Amino acid sequence: MTCSKCRHEFCWICMGDWAEHGSNTGGYYKCNKFDPNASDGDDQSDAAKAKRELDRYLHYYKRFHGHSQAQDFARKSVRETEARMVLLQEQNSETVWTDVEFLKAANELLVECRRVLKYTYVHAYYLEDVGKRSRFEYHQEMLERFTETLSKLSEKPLKEMNRTEVVNQTRVVDRFMKNVLKYVEEGMED
Repeated sequence: MTCSKCRHEFCWICMGDWAEHGSNTGGYYKCNKFDPNASDGDDQSDAAKAKRELDRYLHYYKRFHGHSQAQDFARKSVRETEARMVLLQEQNSETVWTDVEFLKAANELLVECRRVLKYTYVHAYYLEDVGKRSRFEYHQEMLERFTETLSKLSEKPLKEMNRTEVVNQTRVVDRFMKNVLKYVEEGMED
């Protein structure tokens, strides 16, 4: 995310500097994965165990809540999209309504993706198998990455928007989201 005033780039989930989120630092969305070793794991007292479990819960809840807020924003964007579609259609007299429907489809898919991503954190919280959780978090990270890309493309000013890019990314995100859901439904087996 980029601050509109100072142009500083930061992660909207952990609020950390975006420069610290890259392939060299463990992945762009590494802050979405719970690290049980981040807290003091040596202390086996009841209080320390309770704190670790609370930290784990809060990790997943914050991400659930973040995607819930993003879903609300996406819903609001869907309502504003129709006005943008009219503007896009008016920019070219030869444009018909079906030529601009791609924007509404992209925004409606963003709402659905945010809903799915929100509940992936509930699912991950209850996943006990470490191997399955690791594979699941990889798919979750990829869905987040694709969703963020679509979000950026669909929020561009109309003059900068590339219809083909938005349509293609919408298809990619839709297919990937459906594959993630199918993967979970089938028990996440290799």
